[in-house]
Amino acid sequence: MVNAEFLGKMKPDAMFINTSRGNVVDEEALLAKLESCPNFWVGTDVYNGEPTAKACEFVHPIAQHARVYGTHHCGAST
Repeated sequence: MVNAEFLGKMKPDAMFINTSRGNVVDEEALLAKLESCPNFWVGTDVYNGEPTAKACEFVHPIAQHARVYGTHHCGAST
């Protein structure tokens, strides 16, 4: 649903927030938008391929980006 075309229509200083599902976002396109727009920010609590275990190591290119605010998926805590 959220692909390069969608992200291309967003302002370069927008903030994209995803709290639905990680698989609705083309993460390669999201990283490209982050790299090409230095004032573009992301807030998310979901990632493609996120682990299902409560305790494990998680390294993800979106989560590692300096302009991404990420939290754990709140639904797992309720």
